[in-house]
Amino acid sequence: MKLWTTIALAAGIGALSTAAVAQQRSFAGNGQPACLSEELLDQLITASVDNDQRAIEYLLGNGCIVPKSGVPVSVLDRSWTGTSHVRVYTDNGAFELWTVNEALTD
Repeated sequence: MKLWTTIALAAGIGALSTAAVAQQRSFAGNGQPACLSEELLDQLITASVDNDQRAIEYLLGNGCIVPKSGVPVSVLDRSWTGTSHVRVYTDNGAFELWTVNEALTD
């Protein structure tokens, strides 16, 4: 029984450690975009791959941004495709964005 208690406690501490690290993440400021929805992020990635400047400019003015370095985030979810769903914290509150994993600090 003591072994199971130790394992459960270790798992709980690991989860808390992960949560603390997640709260310390921020945007890296490396020019990677973030969008209000996963669909908009997909459209922006496709436009970038296709070098469609009109679509890129439109999306950057309508639901997507290029975040500055140091803006704090909490990672809500990460996909196997390389995107992250994050909560962004500002002086005026918080909101959710989708971005690529490379846009975030380690």
